[in-house]
Order: sequence, then C-alpha cells, then structure tokens
Amino acid sequence: MTTTPDPHDLEQIHTIVRDVQEGFNTNDASLMNAHLAEDAIVVNARGAVLSGRAAIQKASEDALAAGYLKESTAYYELSDVAAPSPDVIVARKNAWSTKQDADDGNPPEMNALYIFVKRDGRWLIWRRQNTIVSS
Repeated sequence: MTTTPDPHDLEQIHTIVRDVQEGFNTNDASLMNAHLAEDAIVVNARGAVLSGRAAIQKASEDALAAGYLKESTAYYELSDVAAPSPDVIVARKNAWSTKQDADDGNPPEMNALYIFVKRDGRWLIWRRQNTIVSS
C-alpha cells in the first residue's frame, strides 16, 4: 500500500532536491551528487545510463565544468511524492530552465522520476530517470 511520506521524511526529500538544484545551478557536482547512494543509477537527459556514484560524479563534473551543462540553470518542483514502503519514496520532479518559466505556468521542459531509499537513517537517491519533454 502506498502512503504519503512522513512530514520529516518529506522535508528531507525536498532538501535533497534543493541540493541537486543548487549544485546544478552553481556547477558544483559534489553538492549535486551529495545524496547519491553508492549503487545509484542515473539516466541523464541525453539518455546515458550512469551506474554507481563515482561514474555519476565524473560525468557530472565533466558536464558542469566545461561541458554541455556549464551555462545551464534549472528550477525543480517535486510532485507525486509517495511512499510504497517505510524505506522507499518515489517522486516525480518537474524542471524548468528558470524559476520564471515555472512561475509563469509554462509546461516543464524535463521530468525526472526519483526513487529514494533510506539507509542507515539517511535518505539517498537510488535511481533517477530524466526525460526531456518535447513540444
């Protein structure tokens, strides 16, 4: 049975997504990936499958430092947050290039499906699938 996450857990999930956003917007790959599980798998917006925290960190550093994401910014908003079990939270993240686009009610430019797991009392990103929304 799926339930609404505990408010304390929900706040931790929102903090994680804020850190991902802040890391992305400041080209700080370490902050962006601070909440990844060691065995995380991420499918980035280009469709590349990255397995393991080290590989995800390296790809993020390359993309943010001098790669295709260097000049990019993003604003994130969580939705559809549910807890299928006490140690798993699933959420969808809408993303826009700017906060203004989100505030203006423009459709998201990307969606991401997150699966968070609780390990040793800490929530971590275990899976993330990014999907660019085509118009």
